[in-house]
Amino acid sequence: MNEKSDSKWLSLATVSILGQPPSHQPLTSLSEISKGKHSYCSLGPDYYIYTQVEYVPDSRLVLFNKDLARELNLDLPESDEELEQKMLENFAWFKYDNPNFDKTISKITRTFVSTRYQDSDDKSEGSALGDGRAIWVGEIINELESGQLQYFDVVLKGTGTTELAWLNHPKENHKDGQVSLTEAVHEYIYSSAAKANGINAVGVLAVIELPFYREVDNEKAAIVVRVGNHLRFAHYCYFADNSAQLQKLFEYGLKRNMGLTLDHSVCAKDVRNYLDFIVDNLATDAAIYFDVHAIHGSPTFGNITSCGGTIDFATFVYTDAHHSNYSYMPDGANLLGGVWGQTEQFFNLFSNLVVALKKSHFKYEAEILSVEFFLESYNEKFEQVVTYRWLKRIGLSEEEIDSLSIENKELFYEIVKLIYELNGSKKIRFNQKRIFMAAFEPRKILSATADHIENIDNFTVIWEQLFKVNRSWGTYKIADAKPYIKVFQKSILKIVNELKPSKELIAIWQQRSKAIRLSERNEPGADFFYDSERFFASEKVLRQINSGNVSWRKISETAEISTSKLADHL
Repeated sequence: MNEKSDSKWLSLATVSILGQPPSHQPLTSLSEISKGKHSYCSLGPDYYIYTQVEYVPDSRLVLFNKDLARELNLDLPESDEELEQKMLENFAWFKYDNPNFDKTISKITRTFVSTRYQDSDDKSEGSALGDGRAIWVGEIINELESGQLQYFDVVLKGTGTTELAWLNHPKENHKDGQVSLTEAVHEYIYSSAAKANGINAVGVLAVIELPFYREVDNEKAAIVVRVGNHLRFAHYCYFADNSAQLQKLFEYGLKRNMGLTLDHSVCAKDVRNYLDFIVDNLATDAAIYFDVHAIHGSPTFGNITSCGGTIDFATFVYTDAHHSNYSYMPDGANLLGGVWGQTEQFFNLFSNLVVALKKSHFKYEAEILSVEFFLESYNEKFEQVVTYRWLKRIGLSEEEIDSLSIENKELFYEIVKLIYELNGSKKIRFNQKRIFMAAFEPRKILSATADHIENIDNFTVIWEQLFKVNRSWGTYKIADAKPYIKVFQKSILKIVNELKPSKELIAIWQQRSKAIRLSERNEPGADFFYDSERFFASEKVLRQINSGNVSWRKISETAEISTSKLADHL
């Protein structure tokens, strides 16, 4: 075993700036983060356009994330009524470009910026050229206890069509600059659930209901107040044909993502560390996606941030198992599993970015190592993170996981990954199409292992309590499952024989495993998760909003319950 492969099993205790608490410093007011002041503007007008918006009277605050506000160190009014007033004063903006809009003239306007990025094949007019329905209204900069800085962009989504909108898109809902209330609520809940599951996600601070309907779906329009890193791979791609502009933007992104001051002088070592940082974050997120059956409906350059995180949860879903043949894009071209599955897609986006950076011949070209080098690092980090999570699911502590031999950890990883990816024994019909579903429910298998660890060599017990699928798509009989149960039993026995747990320690494993409550998962409907799963978590929240007489606090509490049901709480 070489030194590089050994390093993937080092403890996960090292924490990046993404998980550090802010130091004691003055709170930031809502008005301070909505004035349009942002360091991105220092790059110059080549990187953004100006977008003028109007204040929207009669809007309503329907969701507010107090946990995120606390994390951001925001200074909030004490009363609910004053908080709603402040949120609307600072964030209820819209760009009216349709003369048929039935609107109240407010005569209050502001100008913010919308940034340029490339999330389509070219930069021709009408392509996806940047923030087509969003404006950057402010920035939060917190100093961490380590002395590093943490930068957050405050961005409003659904504020009307900008000059960068994807007007050539065949679907109208990509061209009108608006967000429907259902989409906004879904993003609020699923971004919070993603963060609870450990995914490096851009958060949603609030949802504001607008006083008019979105024509494309005859539903109330909304504004999503997002806070997090909004610099994307797509920003770098837009400027890849201009080495000087790319260098300027790349240095800016590097300094912010690595927690450095903006006057820091970038050196070659910084570039290497930054690219390693992105790969590390991408692999970590990919491992969590794989573990919890999380799926991004549109993993593109525009939906991966410059630090390797995830943005835009409007198409995000959680499935009840790893259904490899699930198509996460509506055209059926992209499947969850296989050689080009979603886990591989994350790295594919990074590898394309590396190629674009090299082709640009910008200053740091020599510091960008080969795609093969980064792929090895990505795979090692993925294996490390997902193995730790799986061993935690059966009740082991971090110290116990660290003490396990590399041989037993790798055997466990290979067997559980096989169980995750295995297809069922026959096809199931969905929407006039028959496909193979998953063979097992691996999260259930792992969570039940500790309870039956003293009977782990009892084949019948392990089949009945762990491997047997009692869902409509379960197709394996006991004979089909036998070889996979046998190798799983072997792996667990090796772990038990190495750690030699007492009855007391086994009881602790069982307690830990029970504490990792499995999130609720619906069975697939006839649409195979496209809409049935996508909006089920939002139903109660939307019902309260549409009633018109429930406070934002009560609605937010309902959303918090929906969020909790989607998180595994590892």
